[in-house]
Amino acid sequence: MGMAAGGNRGLNSDINVTPFVDICLVLLIIFMVVTPMLQEGITINLPYAKKSTKHEDDETHAIVVAVKTEANGNTVVYVQKKPVPRDQYLAEMTEIHDRMSDKNVLIKADKSMKYGDVRKMMIETNQAGFDSVALVTEKAQGQSED
Repeated sequence: MGMAAGGNRGLNSDINVTPFVDICLVLLIIFMVVTPMLQEGITINLPYAKKSTKHEDDETHAIVVAVKTEANGNTVVYVQKKPVPRDQYLAEMTEIHDRMSDKNVLIKADKSMKYGDVRKMMIETNQAGFDSVALVTEKAQGQSED
């Protein structure tokens, strides 16, 4: 039971997993910290639609307007993630149209909103000069991808 001295020992074929586990834990912590920051836009409960078409790169080629009603009944509007008072929406969209008239407008309206309120926003968007206004929906569950 003595120790072998000199170059008499063989190769150690055991895998040292400690550095691998350390790296995995560091990566896990990084992903846990960064993932909440990756969420884009405003959280909206979109209405469901039976016929919903997904266009590639919609949000990169369009101006996204998010609208939701707060618990106190106030309507909150976000244009490109920037909060805009509801009464200044038309002026803001007119200003944006002057800079980016070639873009389309996507309206993400919360499903709890009244149709008339969303329709007024669509009309104001048209009055600002945008010709193409679309509503963003989620595909109804159980519907096939056509």
